[in-house]
Amino acid sequence: MWFFISNLNYDLNAHKLEKKSTNYLKQIGMGGYLFFMSIWTGGKIIFSSRQYIWLLPGYAFALYGHRYLENGIAPQVARRYLGNSAWSQIMVGGSNFGELLGAGFVFLFTNLVQTPMPWLRLDALMLLIVWYIPYWRPKKGDVNEAWKVAGTFVPISFGWAAGDVSLAAYIQASLARVESQHADVSALGAVMAFLYSTYIVIYAICSPLLGRYIDGVYNRSGGSDGGTIYSALVNTAGVQFTVLCVVVFLSTFVPKGALAFNPAMLNDQALDADLEKSGLPQEVIEEKRRDSYMKDRRDSVDRVNADVNDTFAPDLKNITEASRENTRTY
Repeated sequence: MWFFISNLNYDLNAHKLEKKSTNYLKQIGMGGYLFFMSIWTGGKIIFSSRQYIWLLPGYAFALYGHRYLENGIAPQVARRYLGNSAWSQIMVGGSNFGELLGAGFVFLFTNLVQTPMPWLRLDALMLLIVWYIPYWRPKKGDVNEAWKVAGTFVPISFGWAAGDVSLAAYIQASLARVESQHADVSALGAVMAFLYSTYIVIYAICSPLLGRYIDGVYNRSGGSDGGTIYSALVNTAGVQFTVLCVVVFLSTFVPKGALAFNPAMLNDQALDADLEKSGLPQEVIEEKRRDSYMKDRRDSVDRVNADVNDTFAPDLKNITEASRENTRTY
C-alpha cells in the first residue's frame, strides 16, 4: 500500500523558507483569526448567492435535528417513559443503523440520484415520524419498548444520513469551482466552518433550554410522584421537528433547476466530472459541459424516437393501406 503513496511533489524546504518564524502566542492568535475569517468568508458566500443560501437549512438545521433526536429525545424517552436511562443507547443504536443504510443507499444509487435534493426531501419527511412519541404509552421497565423506538429511529436517521452524505459531496464538488478571496482560507473550508459552527451554536442554545422546559413540565405535573412529559414532547418533538421539516423541505426548491423530483443538475452546473486544467475560464468550461450534457440528452431522445418509428411505422403503414382499401370498397 505504501508504494502507491507519494508526496505529490511537495517541497518541504521551500515551505520552510516561506514560513515566517513567529512565537507561540502569535501562532495562536493567527489560528483564531483564520478561524473567524473562515466563518466570516463562509457566511458571505452562503448569504450572497441563491446557489448556496439553501445550504444553511439543508445542512445545519438538518444536522441539529438529528443530534437532538439522539441526545435530546432518546434520553428523555428512556428515562421518563421506560424508567431506565441506559436504554437510550439502544435507541441511538437503531439511529446509527439507519445512518449506515442511508449512506449505503447513496453509494448504490449515485448514478440514478445525481443531486442531494431527493434525499433531503426524504430526510425532511421522515422527521414527522416523531409525532407518535407524545401519544405513545409504553410499558415501563420493558426493554422491548426501547427496541421499538430504535426501529422507528431507523428511517429517520436513514433520511438524514442519505441527505448529509449526498449534500457533503455536492458542497465539495460545487465549492471546488469557487475561487477563494483569501490566501489562507479556502471557499470549501470557509463554508463548512460556517455551517458547522451554526449547528453548534443552535444546539448549544436550544438543547439546554428545551431540556429545562421538559424538566419543568415534569416537575409541575407531579415529578417523581407520577409526573409526565407528554405535553412537553408535543412541542419539543412534534412541533419542533415539523418546523424543521417545513424549512428543510422548502429549501430544496431554492436552487435553480430544483423543482423537478429528481433534478439532473442544479444551477446549470455539471458536477459529475473533474475540474479541467485547460487554462480556460471556469465559465467557459461550465458552458461546454452544459452544451455536452444537452447534446447527450437530445441524442438520447432522437434514439428513442428512431426506435419507436422503427417499431411502429410498418404497422401504421399497414393500417393506413387497409383503411384506404376499405374506403375504395365502399
